[in-house]
Amino acid sequence: MSPEVTILQIKGVSKEFPGVKALDSVDLSLRKGEVHALVGENGAGKSTLIKILAGVYLKDSGEIIFGNKPVEIHSSADSLKLGIKVVFQELALVPQMTVAENVFLESFPLKKNRSIDWEKMFSRTTDILLSIGLPISPKNRLSSLTVSQQQMVEIARALSHEAKVVVMDEPTSALTPNEIKFLFNVIGKLKKLGIGVIYVTHKLEEVFEISDRVTVLRDGRLISSKDIRDTSTDEVVKDMVGRSIKTLFPKTHTGKGKVVLSVESLSTEKKLKDVSLKVHAGEVIGIFGLLGAGRTELAKAVFGMDSITGGRIILDGKYLKIGSTSHSTKMGLGLLTEDRKEEGLVLQMSVAQNITLPSIREFSSFGFIRRKMETERSKEFVEKFSIKTPSLRQKVMFLSGGNQQKVLIARWLMKKLKVIILDEPTRGIDVGAKAEIHRLIDELAKEGMAVVVMTSEMPELLGVSDHIIVMSNGRISGEFERDEATQEKILAAAIA
Repeated sequence: MSPEVTILQIKGVSKEFPGVKALDSVDLSLRKGEVHALVGENGAGKSTLIKILAGVYLKDSGEIIFGNKPVEIHSSADSLKLGIKVVFQELALVPQMTVAENVFLESFPLKKNRSIDWEKMFSRTTDILLSIGLPISPKNRLSSLTVSQQQMVEIARALSHEAKVVVMDEPTSALTPNEIKFLFNVIGKLKKLGIGVIYVTHKLEEVFEISDRVTVLRDGRLISSKDIRDTSTDEVVKDMVGRSIKTLFPKTHTGKGKVVLSVESLSTEKKLKDVSLKVHAGEVIGIFGLLGAGRTELAKAVFGMDSITGGRIILDGKYLKIGSTSHSTKMGLGLLTEDRKEEGLVLQMSVAQNITLPSIREFSSFGFIRRKMETERSKEFVEKFSIKTPSLRQKVMFLSGGNQQKVLIARWLMKKLKVIILDEPTRGIDVGAKAEIHRLIDELAKEGMAVVVMTSEMPELLGVSDHIIVMSNGRISGEFERDEATQEKILAAAIA
């Protein structure tokens, strides 16, 4: 590799936390105008590495070379001064400020009298936004923008600091297909400007669409670093998980059973309009829709978390009590919510306590919890779902995203459900954990459970579903059987 085109080199970088070797002598390099994908399972060390580049963590050992010179990054200010900008999944912006104020947040342009040069700031922000194809007013309040537009503001912020390296952490996790296409166009413009991009993602289809090279980390170690033209999805998956995964979407074709869940003309005050669907025993229904289509609202309304203005829900021949999650659970309906940390897990509680939480009465006697029984039952589910945890007493907040998701699924399956609704079951988790959850979905359907999967990932939708329902603006806009569904048909229905 020619040293003149190499912007950044990471050599033998290690980082250790109490009891965990997060990075073990990792190497990585980035060329001018290159998109370098960084992939690996949850806990592989990706986040630790980019936080070292951002100045959030200090490396324990190793060397960072920027522009052919060894550098030390002690803070985010050091990182920005060098020309490194990390765009984290949770954007570091101020919603109450204007776009221009956010772009120049660390260094407002000043006049000779040391007051802010507003005219210069607005003019420069306009130029930067136009250079990445985002024609919005620099005077707009940030809170008025979409998530994808806010990401563009973060990138504009990098350009205002004349960044030479932009690091993107799971940038498409909350974007629609059109917004992802726009982001990829912007990344193409960054390449033409000679800016190197480190692209962190779990979505391998994105890696092969936009990357020049891909580096795989596993358990804090460098496993491989290859030009994208010299590798394949199967090779990358094998490097990530340490084994070959035969299929990401195991699918057993079973006949439909009786109708278990029937939703009739369901409406809510703000979103849902006359939604009707049926789910059979042993069937996986996939529900797709762009951002704001009403998928999550449908899940919550059916489960009883949100109130409805019309319609009815019938579970196994009996009407569900509207707005009562306890009644839904008692009747055999479970919901894995989209936001596992805010609406699902109790992060400070142990793995065992999280699994048994809705079933706690089964382990109680005269007001006391029978801990031995609780431990035995939770251990059974930890083993059944291959949940990786040092012990049942481990706080669930310290588990990887994939293992946290399996804890939530185990929680519901302890209740012996008839129907389970999974809202974005694989969002933010690695390819190995995704394959395991897809296998669980297939097994649940084989055992006769009715499964509803709400997902924004097209490969997942097409891979796990027997029947696909598409939503748009709170309504059902299309339905397809598995053998007739295509990406083009689904997207056409989604934008209807």
